[in-house]
Amino acid sequence: MQPGYDAQDITVLEGLEAVRKRPGMYIGSTGVRGLHHLVYEVVDNSVDEALAGYCDTVTVTIHPDNSVTVTDNGRGIPVAKMEKEGKSALEVVLTVLHAGGKFGEGGGYKVSGGLHGVGVSVVNALSDELNVTVMRDGYAWRQTYVRGFPQAELVQGEATEETGTTIHFRPDGDVFETLEMDYGTLEQRLRETAFLTRGLRITITDERGEEKKSREFFAEGGIEDFVHYINENKDPAGKVIFFEGEDDRNGAVEVALQWNGTYQESVFSFANNINTHEGGSHLSGFRSALTGTLNRYARSSGLLKDKDKALEGEDIREGLAAVISAKLEEPQFEGQTKTKLGNPGMQGFVASVVNAKLAEFLEENPKEADRIVRKAVDASRARAAARKARESVRKSALGGMGLPGKLADCMVKEPEIAELFIVEGDSAGGSAKQGRDRSTQAVLPLRGKILNVEKARIDKVLQNTEIQAMITAFGTGVRDEFDISKLRYHKIILMTDADVDGAHIRTLILTLLFREMQDLVEAGHIYIAKPPLYKVTQGKQDRYIEKDSELEAILLNDKLEKFEIADNEGRAFKLTDVRWQRYSRLLKQYEGWSSALRAEHGHEVVQFLEESQILDNEIRTPEALLELLGREVIETDPFFTELISQDENLIRVKATERRSNLARTHRLRTSMFTANEYRQLLRVHIDLLKLAGAPPFSVKLGNETDEAASFEELRRAVMTVAAKGVKLQRFKGLGEMNAEQLADTTMNPTSRTLAQVTMDDAAAADRLFTMLMGDKVEPRREFIEENARVATLDV
Repeated sequence: MQPGYDAQDITVLEGLEAVRKRPGMYIGSTGVRGLHHLVYEVVDNSVDEALAGYCDTVTVTIHPDNSVTVTDNGRGIPVAKMEKEGKSALEVVLTVLHAGGKFGEGGGYKVSGGLHGVGVSVVNALSDELNVTVMRDGYAWRQTYVRGFPQAELVQGEATEETGTTIHFRPDGDVFETLEMDYGTLEQRLRETAFLTRGLRITITDERGEEKKSREFFAEGGIEDFVHYINENKDPAGKVIFFEGEDDRNGAVEVALQWNGTYQESVFSFANNINTHEGGSHLSGFRSALTGTLNRYARSSGLLKDKDKALEGEDIREGLAAVISAKLEEPQFEGQTKTKLGNPGMQGFVASVVNAKLAEFLEENPKEADRIVRKAVDASRARAAARKARESVRKSALGGMGLPGKLADCMVKEPEIAELFIVEGDSAGGSAKQGRDRSTQAVLPLRGKILNVEKARIDKVLQNTEIQAMITAFGTGVRDEFDISKLRYHKIILMTDADVDGAHIRTLILTLLFREMQDLVEAGHIYIAKPPLYKVTQGKQDRYIEKDSELEAILLNDKLEKFEIADNEGRAFKLTDVRWQRYSRLLKQYEGWSSALRAEHGHEVVQFLEESQILDNEIRTPEALLELLGREVIETDPFFTELISQDENLIRVKATERRSNLARTHRLRTSMFTANEYRQLLRVHIDLLKLAGAPPFSVKLGNETDEAASFEELRRAVMTVAAKGVKLQRFKGLGEMNAEQLADTTMNPTSRTLAQVTMDDAAAADRLFTMLMGDKVEPRREFIEENARVATLDV
């Protein structure tokens, strides 16, 4: 009998429950990208206030526990009670999808970005705690939420004449794969936002680590400053050309452009501050008008003769950096990702603005116009040479069948299941050919380093043998002949050694793909092979592990509930998977706040706080500490602590360790007890006490034992005991693998790990490739020094 399917089988997810059930539908993923999207959504609301003319300052702070605070000086989210809903407007905004100031008429927003009203409510749903403070109507109003649910009614606080909104949220560890906010990713996004919102001052501060990082972005020149930024390392030629236009039907557009000495096009389009990666009607209007206007000028000025062919768009845009920013009341984005603007009227509107304003500029600046046209003519000649080079690539009998001779092709002809491994060197190529699955996996070894396309014109690029081999193998062609439908492999995997040369070769290939075949990156066809970090031997079984979290899962598998853990009073702490996950998340927060407090007050002071009973007794003020020191000695305290002296700013105590009888004097500043870092450390310390008891701990598993003097030590002790009897080898990368190991760890789809190359921000990627592969040495040196400890770069 077939299983039933009736009305009772239909599930309705109420409120924010749908967001927690399917978070990827709202933020794209539960990985790094989705995590940062939470910050973008909160910031977008502040930017909407700025676009409406009510906000000029936004601050973003990453706290030591990876929670984030976003503050603006806008009007503040409304707090009055909504009669129909029976709750405050603030609570509605934070708990109801599609509730906000973007849907009706009146005092809401004419122009807005974000996820059209689902933003802050989604952030609330996916945070284990969110605190909001609104300043408006003469008072500060506060409310706290846990996983989207309000913990109490909205509270009216102190009187204030200020206005604005502060949202502090901590992403939920039960939802996200990682909680580690990346400062560089947020910094780049906020810089771009400041460029696109003229007059808005945005500050980002990272409180993690011993040295706080902070940057302020303010672009008085708006997108003109954006173009200066793009061209900073590219030898710009001439001035930045800026013009704007507006009409009642289509909205407004700003355009800024400037040519530079490179051979690459760097044109970026935005609609309501949303990065339209796939372009759309506004970009089409700009490109057609740019080509037409420059051709008309070239003809009328005699720079292009009647017998000469018209300049093509590709020629004119060589070395062009441009930003097109459109503002619309009702933007129509194609697809859920909102990366292509679909408003049909924008094409003609933008074209008319560019035609009129650019023609005016060219007439008024003949020397500049002459230089622009001559550069385009040179590009046209190089394109003709490139066409011949492409013909050569097509006609050459590389391999006798039109494919590179060193390409070991796969047997399948369906691109959807075919993979191409681009391998560094003939030796690794030989191992890859032996270890591959011949039916679906092709291998193309490269000899040496390919040409740096950042410094070469397309005709020179196409003369490079290794680049010819890649283009031929891909089957798509390049530039005006590029056709992604002809791609022969839907997975192109870069497999290079984990050394400096391997990283350089990988960067050269990525530069080629980004500059000449960017659609392959945007379509998600490019991957990087990731070798394992560890080899784990248990009995006779070897396993290769790529992530530390995976190693932990293997070491603790079926062991957690067998651990015997006791706190300082002998109370047992029973481990379960849920408890261990909660403990690990709290410990991450604890380590973050502890590190921040160490940076300000020193390692020894914080170690004393952790190991004595100051935190255990929830000491929140200097007075409470003095009262504690006046009590009788607590036998379970590992220190006998005496008060030496005190004044308004400093409390000096002598702490003698009971076991060793060693004494040390500690200087505790009274200001420490009011610092946010201390209050947060105390909060997490109390949560850990409730979960695990108080240190020191004893850890036992079977016959293996260990001791842990602190919460941090407890994790290390558990992992150390769990690893007994397991052979663990740190793995060094592809270079030392034979064919069998290469197949098992890096090529086999069932056991390998691939990193997909994505391009969230084309402008940031453009600048990065110029910095890494361009002519200027100083910016590259500064970048390397600043990122020397970064293991991988997400381009």
